[in-house]
Amino acid sequence: MSYPLAEHVILDARSNLFYELHTTGDVRVNGAKRTIFDLLEYVDAEEKDNVFSMLVRANENAQECALEFLSAAFNVEFDDEAIENHIINEAHEL
Repeated sequence: MSYPLAEHVILDARSNLFYELHTTGDVRVNGAKRTIFDLLEYVDAEEKDNVFSMLVRANENAQECALEFLSAAFNVEFDDEAIENHIINEAHEL
């Protein structure tokens, strides 16, 4: 019998995965490599250009806005169930 993971465990894992994504450009979730480009695949071209523009600027406010946008996209793609599956799969691989 499996028990659902505590919410803080899922939030911590999601935060760590997103940190890896935005610092390295990619991350493995549930065995699949995902990139920042993958997150923006279904975003309007103009919005995508804005995010990339904000990421490369030295302005901290612009970078923060881009990271908030990417974080929201990451949270949509990897909901609690997906993150919980990732944690369980990783535990089984050890």
